Amino acid sequence: MLYHELQIDGRTIGGCMVMDENWPAEVPTHWTVYFATEDTDATAAKCVELGGTVQVPPTDIPPGRFAVLNDPQGGMFSVMTFPQPI
Repeated sequence: MLYHELQIDGRTIGGCMVMDENWPAEVPTHWTVYFATEDTDATAAKCVELGGTVQVPPTDIPPGRFAVLNDPQGGMFSVMTFPQPI
């Protein structure tokens, strides 16, 4: 999977990737916002407690631990815990 980071002064501020054959055909091209959190697992649990849902459970990936969540109205967003300060 090709992933391209967008940076300002060496600090990653965004990223993009090609939606290849690993993505279901019904998932359209899209943007998503990531919020940094101190604890991805606790944030996902709090989302559910407040009426949201977890679309992708807390998962470790190279830059840190992330999850994809929906707010109670269905809005999608992601959260990530980084192993070092960003």
